[in-house]
Amino acid sequence: MVLKSRIFRAATAACVLGGLMLASQFSHAAPARKGEPARKAEARKGDPATPEEAFMAAREAFRVGNRERLAQLVEQFRGHPLEVYGDFWVLMANRADRRNDPDDTDYLAFLAKYDKAYMGEKARTEWVKLLGRKRAWDLFDAERAKMVFNDDLEVQCYGALRGFLDKDPALRDAGQREALRYWLTPRELPEGCINMAETLIGASRLLDRHVWDRIRVLADAALLPALLRTAAYLPESQALDAKLLESAYNRPDAYLKRGIDDNNSSKPQRELILLALGRLARDDPRAAAAFWAGQGKKPFSEAERQWGWAQIGYAGARRLIPDAAKWYGEVSDIALSDEYLEWMARTGLRAGNWKLTMRAIKEMPSELRRTPTWTYWLARGLREQGKGDDAKVLFESIAGDFSFYGQLAASELGRSTVIPPVGYTPPPAEVTAMAEQPAFARVLALYRLGLRAEGNREWNFNIQRMDDKQLLTVAALGRKVDLPDRAINTADKTTLLHDFSLRYLAPHYRQVKPQAESVGLDDAWVYGLMRQESRFITDARSVVGASGLMQLMPATARWVAKKIGLADYQPGRVADLDTNITLGTNYLKIVLDELYDHQALASAAYNAGPGRPRRWRDSKPMEAAIFAESIPLNETRDYVKKVLSNAVYYQAMFTGKPASIKERLPMVPARRADEKGSDTP
Repeated sequence: MVLKSRIFRAATAACVLGGLMLASQFSHAAPARKGEPARKAEARKGDPATPEEAFMAAREAFRVGNRERLAQLVEQFRGHPLEVYGDFWVLMANRADRRNDPDDTDYLAFLAKYDKAYMGEKARTEWVKLLGRKRAWDLFDAERAKMVFNDDLEVQCYGALRGFLDKDPALRDAGQREALRYWLTPRELPEGCINMAETLIGASRLLDRHVWDRIRVLADAALLPALLRTAAYLPESQALDAKLLESAYNRPDAYLKRGIDDNNSSKPQRELILLALGRLARDDPRAAAAFWAGQGKKPFSEAERQWGWAQIGYAGARRLIPDAAKWYGEVSDIALSDEYLEWMARTGLRAGNWKLTMRAIKEMPSELRRTPTWTYWLARGLREQGKGDDAKVLFESIAGDFSFYGQLAASELGRSTVIPPVGYTPPPAEVTAMAEQPAFARVLALYRLGLRAEGNREWNFNIQRMDDKQLLTVAALGRKVDLPDRAINTADKTTLLHDFSLRYLAPHYRQVKPQAESVGLDDAWVYGLMRQESRFITDARSVVGASGLMQLMPATARWVAKKIGLADYQPGRVADLDTNITLGTNYLKIVLDELYDHQALASAAYNAGPGRPRRWRDSKPMEAAIFAESIPLNETRDYVKKVLSNAVYYQAMFTGKPASIKERLPMVPARRADEKGSDTP
């Protein structure tokens, strides 16, 4: 079967289908007239007794698409702080079966009442998409400007389209650049992005090479369904055979064994080989490198040859294979994604190849290059080159940043970490008044109903445009109503006025400190880990089943309980505060003892399991900061850096003395000869 070119029709159909899901949700809910009184009587029998019960019942009615029941229930919690949710659900239910209705009256009416609420933001987002679909650009611009968040991809795509269609050449060029960037987003594209891309194709601004670029991005992200749909956008002369594409994707080794000859000289055939090469590299970078090195350059262009090595270098870097630096070295003049460049830099760090690291950082987009992470490593590279004054300027630029790399930069300048003075303490009356504002009354009502995710979204929306004093007031409210995660996350956002007693809450200290001391652990490190694990939510439960303050998996908790002889342990006790602290600190001590008393290794083990950090070491001793930066798992890499940074602040708070991140980062011992390296992340 050959995938025919149908300019975005297949993708448009898929997106329309997705967009109609909400409509179909309600298509079965339209009430038939026959038997209607009986249904109404039945509904009245189960009428909720309280507004909160009515809210939860309305939420369920919206979920299942029962529009009649939804309308009845919404009236039963009028005047309640959560009333806006009911009106939003009714709005969405009514819009679902008239999706292309050009009338904006219902959105205008809703926003007239709820303009500043989070659900108002949700409604405006849906309306802005409709305005983009209708190309009502003046109103689109006006309403988009009122949005608090600007991270909805479909809205962004319509914004790029709006710019591209403008008469101003500068706006057209900017719109085209934005459109091509969104086109390369590694995910299924929503309808607005398809609309955008279709328009650019019709204007000959999104070309065949851009389609191939997206195919490469999707192959890299392992998104085969989206890749197949994208392949259908190619012109007839470059059509891909769907069976060959799936073979190259799913069985790359067998596909490449067919070899390369003059029959592979067409663009589609070469791209399939490159796709298969990348897929093979994900599983076996060395095999991919051996294959690619044996092929010479023909029939590939120099850019294609380098792309092959870039895929192999990236895959090898993710598996911490030392040859990755050599493979990346084959890439000289093709543009690489941020992710490829970051792993090129990390590979250089592990190999002691500062030239490669510096090259990768300098090729990063300026926004990425200026982050504390890459500012720090660029400064280190400059110092290695004997440019100490230039390095010092860069260290100074991030030394005040409250992060792992801010602390490291301060250490390079000979400074320790100190707790900044409290910039503002809100009077209790202000905290109470904040809780009584409609926005936070709504938030607290959601938390009382156990709807933590919804409450978090509302909370985050409400603090977006607050100044430091307001943020500290809201953080104090979080502490007051026992929402430590909200207190921490809100206090973290201040820029000039700070209160580290809110940023670094230390609840349950009377339980944690003696338990940490009893097993020989540093209490500052324990708190640093708990802050990252659960934000001190005692009943926290992760999607994979980890529970409690120290986020213990059931099997781990059971194993530790048996190992320490915890009498009468039952799985239901894992979230109990004292039990969780006892089991968690004992487990942390076990992995610390097994991993050379090294907090970076033990932190990684607590998050990813003890076997991985052993494999992530090198055959020679390694700087701990380089070890942390080159951890293959994104979550664990971020986790380790934050746990250690947290621990420094807790140490300074608990002791009242300056602390240093360097003290927690001794050299990572070399991997023993009888231990395997990390070909598996």
